[in-house]
Amino acid sequence: MKPYRRLSPLTPVVRSFIFVAAAVTATWRDMIRGDLGPFGWVLLVLLVLGAIYGAASWLRTKYWIESDELRVDTGVISRQSRRIRIDRLQGIDIVQPFVARLFGLAELRMDVAGGSAREGSLAFLTLSDARELKDVLLARRDAVRTDDSPSAPAVAPGSRRILARVDLGRLIASVLLSPESVALVLTALAFSSLFAFTGEWLGFSALLPVIGGILLVQFRKLAGNYGFTVSESDAGMQVRRGLFDLSSQTIALARMQGLVVTEPLLWRSLGWARLDVSIAGYSTDDGSGGPAASTVLPVGDRRTVLWLARHMLDGVDPDQVALTGPPRQARFAAPIGWRFMAAGAGPQIIVSREGWFTRRTHVVPHARVQSLRITQGPWQRRLGLADLHVDSPPGPVNAVVRNRSTDDVRRILEREVVVGRAARSGGPSGIG
Repeated sequence: MKPYRRLSPLTPVVRSFIFVAAAVTATWRDMIRGDLGPFGWVLLVLLVLGAIYGAASWLRTKYWIESDELRVDTGVISRQSRRIRIDRLQGIDIVQPFVARLFGLAELRMDVAGGSAREGSLAFLTLSDARELKDVLLARRDAVRTDDSPSAPAVAPGSRRILARVDLGRLIASVLLSPESVALVLTALAFSSLFAFTGEWLGFSALLPVIGGILLVQFRKLAGNYGFTVSESDAGMQVRRGLFDLSSQTIALARMQGLVVTEPLLWRSLGWARLDVSIAGYSTDDGSGGPAASTVLPVGDRRTVLWLARHMLDGVDPDQVALTGPPRQARFAAPIGWRFMAAGAGPQIIVSREGWFTRRTHVVPHARVQSLRITQGPWQRRLGLADLHVDSPPGPVNAVVRNRSTDDVRRILEREVVVGRAARSGGPSGIG
């Protein structure tokens, strides 16, 4: 067995920090008086037992890299051995929760094809160890995929070039002008007017939990996207963000399946937009309820967002694709939305746009199209209309050519099948 390594010895402290802080807060008055009491002694015993278990768990947790896999052995009572194939690594992120940052530690999160987020996680390492292990794993992965020597040394990361930053003022304004904030203000005004008219202000207390929940979600967005920076290095695009929990994410452009530009109504008057992507095998939600991992830029001027989109699409400009709307009979299927629906295809990409209050432009390269589906509701059948769905991996991208005539939809599908096959084989991908 190759030499193993352990997590940081401060790992048990970080994991139990909240519990220890709560226990000290609950008993500090008794500790000052020198009289813990029954409750204090119970907490003290639990703390000692927890410390013993944490130390044993740290001692029994080992990891090391073999020729083509990362092996992690854990467990005190029940032993577990996880083997993560290096060639199945999709992305590796470095995350620093607030408490871990206080101790200079970080968590290494690995997205594994076909695996869960918990399967590919090492918490906690020193920040330098986390960065070193990330570089080693990425170098081994690339070596394995190219049939080079699996024991090739890690390649030192090159210099990083800053592509975009989000300043705090624009971030705060974007949260205040978001559809959720607008809905919150309108709801509060409507119910306040109703309660003022009826004189039943006690009913307002029922809205406080809802208002508090929305405010908490908005604050989490603000804190999660604080200091948002997009840069580029040899490993790919790097995204760093976070006020309390610091996250460093790598986006491999070779596995990008599509992107979406989002423009809420109030943002459009300011020329702002948001950029998200879908990455093959990359989870878009880590379960923390924070900002999505698919976000490339949470807010920026539209020119910067489109520049980033072109950069990720290898120079292809989505704005240069001619978009056409549905026929006039589509107004009976979507009385309001039909005016804002448009779609088109260029030599390398297919684009769809929809939405009035929040306009979204979905872009999918022909070579990344997973499948094509034609759907038709009962009312659409009466109108001779249908939708064409351009399927891609789970994520924010959802390109749909909506409410076109059935003949047009079939013609677009047949043409996209030919173009997609040519794009995947490296042949000509133009559309006649």
